[in-house]
Amino acid sequence: MKKTVLLLVAWTAMAAASISAEVMDRIVASVDGEPITLYELRQFVSQKRAQMPNLPAVTDKEALQALITEKLVAKEIIARGIQIRDEDIDHYIDRIKQQNHIDDDQLREALKQQGLDYTKYRQQIREEIEKVQLLNKVIRAKVTISPEDVHRYYEAHKQDYARAGSVKVRQITLRLADDAPEPIVTAVMERIEDVRKRLLKGEDFATVAKQVSEDPLAADGGDLGDIEPSKLLPEFEGPLSKMKEGEISEPIRTKVGVHLLKLEKRITEAFQPESEVAAEIKEKLYNEALDERYRRWIVEDIQQHHYVETKL
Repeated sequence: MKKTVLLLVAWTAMAAASISAEVMDRIVASVDGEPITLYELRQFVSQKRAQMPNLPAVTDKEALQALITEKLVAKEIIARGIQIRDEDIDHYIDRIKQQNHIDDDQLREALKQQGLDYTKYRQQIREEIEKVQLLNKVIRAKVTISPEDVHRYYEAHKQDYARAGSVKVRQITLRLADDAPEPIVTAVMERIEDVRKRLLKGEDFATVAKQVSEDPLAADGGDLGDIEPSKLLPEFEGPLSKMKEGEISEPIRTKVGVHLLKLEKRITEAFQPESEVAAEIKEKLYNEALDERYRRWIVEDIQQHHYVETKL
């Protein structure tokens, strides 16, 4: 009886293993008559996760479509006679080492830590270069962005290229520590008031700034240039918002010291000229068109030259 039970257990285990193997070897798709098994699909997903640990979860159907796409691309590479030389791979790896400031030993050690064999790494690079050359042949040549395309995009998204209003300002600074004793504060405030009186009487702000200002801009007559108010000291924004062109501010106390401002010019909000952003827009439109053309090539064009059957 004991022997019979052991035989039954052994048979059950063998049957389960046989069923599992049958399930994993089940054909889930075919490309030009070449079968894709469930086991191959699982291996494909496992390899991708090893290469990209942050890869989001995908369904079996999504993973299968990605595997089919890789097989179709590989077939197109062969059909178009694309071949990558070992020297091309060497040059690619040299650029990677230069960009990351590492030598060959450091690269191999980094690959080892990622569980990647150097030979497999070179093969990955070969496949990536092949894909790039394929895309250059079948897609990039068909994607063009005209000046009219750029202009239409600029007009439709003009608000994206708005410039904040700016001001042209000069300043005079007298140093005054936050914790300065009262007699020092009084003396500095009297000095700044005297300076302001000189300016109100008509003395040139830039000239006075060179004479009395105690900040690095004194040599330039206190010129802060054209600047957005929000990029100045926070204490400056309020007074500047109420000032008219040519006006001198009241003394403004900050942690740096005490200041006088002169608003020389207020520049209203405007838009970056199309000429300044045309290259940026063209690159954006080109990349979007490239992505869309690639999607259509994968989903539509390439399918017409191959027979694909899925069973998931």
